[in-house]
Amino acid sequence: MKDVKIPIQLWASALSGDDKTGGEVTLDYVSLIERDLPVRPDYHLVPNAGHYAFLPPCTPDLAKKRPDICTDRPGFDRAAFHEQLNAAALAFFRTHLVRGGP
Repeated sequence: MKDVKIPIQLWASALSGDDKTGGEVTLDYVSLIERDLPVRPDYHLVPNAGHYAFLPPCTPDLAKKRPDICTDRPGFDRAAFHEQLNAAALAFFRTHLVRGGP
């Protein structure tokens, strides 16, 4: 990772490794990535979010079929989080991507 010199936006879910869905990416793992990047990333820790919170909100049909990936912790609003995530990602890209190109 020492060769990564571009701006990075890094998001972590506070409950990834500890959530009821059995997410495999732990907060410690994301912290190691953050630590090893030579340029400090735009880091966001999402409180009360589990591993699957980064998936878009489920349709009612999918929520019935796959409650393991569609059900969040009480008090976590996946739709509201995705509005925040999308806005932050868009602002980051607008700041760091140069218009034009080859």
